[in-house]
Formats: sequence, C-alpha cells, structure tokens
Amino acid sequence: PSPINWNQIASRNAGVRSAAVSVRVGPTGYRRRMHAPHLPGPRTLALIAAFKFVKSIFLVGLAIVLFRLRHPEAIEAFAHWVGTFQVATGHEFVGRAINGLLGIEPHTIALFGAIALVYATLYAIEGYGLWENRGWAKYLTVISTCLFVPVEIWEIHHHFAPLKVVALIVNILIIAYLVWLLRHEIAALRQGRANPGAR
Repeated sequence: PSPINWNQIASRNAGVRSAAVSVRVGPTGYRRRMHAPHLPGPRTLALIAAFKFVKSIFLVGLAIVLFRLRHPEAIEAFAHWVGTFQVATGHEFVGRAINGLLGIEPHTIALFGAIALVYATLYAIEGYGLWENRGWAKYLTVISTCLFVPVEIWEIHHHFAPLKVVALIVNILIIAYLVWLLRHEIAALRQGRANPGAR
C-alpha cells in the first residue's frame, strides 16, 4: 500500500472546516431578500408590498382623472359618459358624486389630485422597501399606517361602510405583523451581538 500523505489529509480537513464556517457565518434573523422559501416572513412582506403597489397604481389613476376633471366641461362630459352605463342609472350616490364634482372649484380638484399623487408616492416607496425587506420601510409603514387608523375610525363612526371596516382591519393586521417582525429582528440582532461566537 502507498504511504499515507498526512499533509493532504490535513489540508482537506482545513478546507472542509473553512467551508462549514463560511456557511454558518451570515446575518442572524431574517434574510434581506424575498427568495427564502422556508421563511414565512418575507412571503408575507411580498404580499404587503404588492398591496402597497396596487394602492399606488390606483391613486395615480385617480390623480390623472382628477387633473382631467379640473374644467367644468370635462366634468359634464364625464357625467354624460357615466350616465351611459346601466349600472349607474338610478343610483343616488352616483348622482351625488357627480353633483359634488360640479360644485367643486378647479383648484380644489387639482389639490385633491396632488394629494393623491403624494400618497401614491408614499405607497410606492413603502412597497419597494418592503419588497426588498428593508428595515426603514417597515418602520415607515408602521408609522404611516398608525397615523391613518384614527382617521379611519372617525370615518367609520360618522359614515359607516363595510368596506371601511375591512380596510381598517387590514391595516391593523399589517401593523401587528410588522411590529412582530421588527421585534424578532431586533431580538436576533441583539443575540448576535451578545454571542458573536455562536454564528
């Protein structure tokens, strides 16, 4: 039998140990990217991010419509167009909405459109940050959503609608989940700092 080359065995063992260390060393807690199939958190973040993107797109469309309706003749044409749909005929709330638009000043409509664009930008920023699993996006979403909750409760109290209740419940669930996620990430970060050798 050929003699045992102990130098080759030692080098191979050292390579295996270094590979194991390279696998173990990494950020503790949740991964930064979404493509981690064994982690439920990032998948839920992706759903929240998609929800934010949908709201942003809707508000952009609303802003475009509002900017087009700054002129009275545009509102009249829009009212005539809506009246051609059978679903809008005979509905009192449709008539009230059109009459309300007819009574609003053009600069007020433009202001509503600008506000819609601001909120659309905010939702787009939140959606991007949550999709990338960024910490600042989680804090931003929690703070902004918490600021809207009292307004939504006031709206439900004065103008009740089932859709408003559903929106409030969804926002509360988003806040609760993000707070839970942030607490776990902070705990994992503290544990990693307290036990650097456990990585």
